[in-house]
Amino acid sequence: MNKDSDFLANKGAFVAIALCVVFYLGVNQYLTKKYPGFGQRPTASTEPAATTTPSPEAAAVPAQMIPSGAATTAVTTAATSATTPAAAAVTVPPMAAGDLIIDTKDVTFTFRQDLGSMSSAKLKNYKSLNTVDSEPVELFDRPPAVQAFAGNPPPRTGSLSFSGERTADGIKFSRIDGPWKIDQQWVLPSTGYGGKLSITYSNQSATAQPLVATLITEVGANIHATSTSFFAPGQPGEAPRFLTQFDSSDNFTELNKFCKDQSLTVVAKNQRLDFFGFDTHYFAFALLPQASASYLTAFSGTTPDTGAGSLCEITTKSTSDFGSIAPQAVATLNYDVWSGPKEVEFLSAFNPHLKTTLGLGWLDMIAHPLLLSIKGLYKLTHNYGLAIIVLTLLLKVLFFPLTKQAAHSAAKMKKLNPEMTKIKERHKGDAQKSQMEIMKFMSENKINPMKGCLPILPTIPVFFALFRVLGGSIDLRHAPFFGWIIDLSAKDPYFVTPIVLTGFMYIQQKLTPMTGVDKTQEKVMQFMPLIFGVMMISLPSGLVLYMLTNTIVSIAQQNFLNKKFANI
Repeated sequence: MNKDSDFLANKGAFVAIALCVVFYLGVNQYLTKKYPGFGQRPTASTEPAATTTPSPEAAAVPAQMIPSGAATTAVTTAATSATTPAAAAVTVPPMAAGDLIIDTKDVTFTFRQDLGSMSSAKLKNYKSLNTVDSEPVELFDRPPAVQAFAGNPPPRTGSLSFSGERTADGIKFSRIDGPWKIDQQWVLPSTGYGGKLSITYSNQSATAQPLVATLITEVGANIHATSTSFFAPGQPGEAPRFLTQFDSSDNFTELNKFCKDQSLTVVAKNQRLDFFGFDTHYFAFALLPQASASYLTAFSGTTPDTGAGSLCEITTKSTSDFGSIAPQAVATLNYDVWSGPKEVEFLSAFNPHLKTTLGLGWLDMIAHPLLLSIKGLYKLTHNYGLAIIVLTLLLKVLFFPLTKQAAHSAAKMKKLNPEMTKIKERHKGDAQKSQMEIMKFMSENKINPMKGCLPILPTIPVFFALFRVLGGSIDLRHAPFFGWIIDLSAKDPYFVTPIVLTGFMYIQQKLTPMTGVDKTQEKVMQFMPLIFGVMMISLPSGLVLYMLTNTIVSIAQQNFLNKKFANI
């Protein structure tokens, strides 16, 4: 029997198995990135140190990456060690505790005078847990530090002698660094999650001074031990990532990779740095410099944490060479600052570059309209579960002509399969003759073996795009459906929908024509509904709801088409 002929006859089974394997691998990769909630937030170190020796990370930056006399930013990113040097202590009057808290409509910001930056950002519109009395989401696992220096900076941030004052729309920290007065002014909006940071260097001396301005930004997040088990990946939530984007090219790296791989480096020279920062599954903190940049990402390390895991800290050194600054003149660095949810409308309005943190990838052109469609349907249904169901129905109607074409081709193949079997038997001793006769028979009866598969191909990228949208959209976080499903971003607590899905997928398999499949292949295919059902156990219930709706509608369509083409 000719092998090519067998392959054509059995192609439906092979295509189905291949697609199942691809789907399985994709889901497994997604699940291995999911981590549980965060641990306690440690305080920043205040250990003093008088040294100004450049760090090994800073020394690793090539001199040619910092052009002299130009306000070009060079960013060096490095995970830091546990030791935190700081400038020599100078007594400054402490600010009142109330002055360090800025309460806006959406966020409660708390600042630390010794760090010169915000230490906490509580997002009022988002709860940490899906309970009535839950605290608001805290954006930071540890207080971040943003500190400006002139000349040789220390290896990392520490406790500095800032004076502070409230302004009309934020807070300003100031300190003296040699001949320079450095002001770090935070501007926060009354509503929303975007803000601004302005760094001003004022030459206080009577002579011109060279200025190599450095902004050190230190952030950290808890890296918890996580199970890679397919069956028990934990609650939804990806590992924290360190973010960089230059010239619209993303480089998003999980913090645990920085902390494990000390040879990890990413270098970009004289390119526009769109943003840098870190994110979790649903929230992000990012700085967006207003200048072109070169930067180096290197070295990894962890610090012990009292929680179940460790705290990975990332230090970003952003350096600008302003050349010579005249007496009493100033030089300024400006940053936009994002401290909030990864909500597509908010990110797009603040800065479109941040939209890539949603993780829609190369499917963005499909996934973004699907996400907007779900949000639009929610305005009509007031329930994201119903919005998912309605969108699934609309997609099934949209692709019905393709489904019909595939079913028609499969029905013709099933009807004519006995004749092709007879041809094979008739020319069993001559494989070449058998193949020629089968091809002739197909041509006479206008049968295209690929016609049953090709119409389904356009639906595959839509499926994976919707898979990404439902797995990563913050809109589904803590969104209830009905009954026991109180969070569409979490797994079904009682596994009801995965079990029901398995049953319906078995029914769908029985209704789908399978031509040229031998007994062994048929037995293998019988296990596919069970495999898919097991895969759905730990997926967000919103995804399972989509799969369940899609399967039920597919059964109805297949049953209708089987009857329609029964006498073809």
